[in-house]
Amino acid sequence: MKKWMTLTLALFSLLALTACGGSRDNQTESKDVDLTEVYASMGEVCDWWTDGYMEDLSEEMLDLYYPGLSGLELRQLIARTPMMSAAVNEVVLVECASEEDADKAQEILQGRIDYQVGDDTNPGGAWYPESIEQWEKTTVQRQGRYLALLAVTDTQSRLEEIFNQAFA
Repeated sequence: MKKWMTLTLALFSLLALTACGGSRDNQTESKDVDLTEVYASMGEVCDWWTDGYMEDLSEEMLDLYYPGLSGLELRQLIARTPMMSAAVNEVVLVECASEEDADKAQEILQGRIDYQVGDDTNPGGAWYPESIEQWEKTTVQRQGRYLALLAVTDTQSRLEEIFNQAFA
């Protein structure tokens, strides 16, 4: 009789936990945002983005700069940088299909920042003190499954506001 009671209690406990769990996606539903429109709004602040200055990263460059990002299930991706510039200008806007992919994407984007800044043993990919200083100011913005890496000289905080306001 004790075995049956223990088994019954264990079954009810399992069912109670399952019922309370809910779906992670339902708990963190966010507004659908068109990242092309967000990027266009950012371009109004950075009028120098026009005329072909900012270009899409090729698949090879995307894999080099952001290893693992192309392996995630992405709904939207904008990854642009000038092919040559003395100033730091790199923009990545991404929508992931799941929270798990968003967690991984956040790590990948942060990895790019960490690589550019460097540490006591590695000089960092940005090389020049001014560039490293800009990368140190760069953060990964996140709104649910949407992420932004905005490494942009002079207008970064304004672009972060535009990204975050898109979800208000």
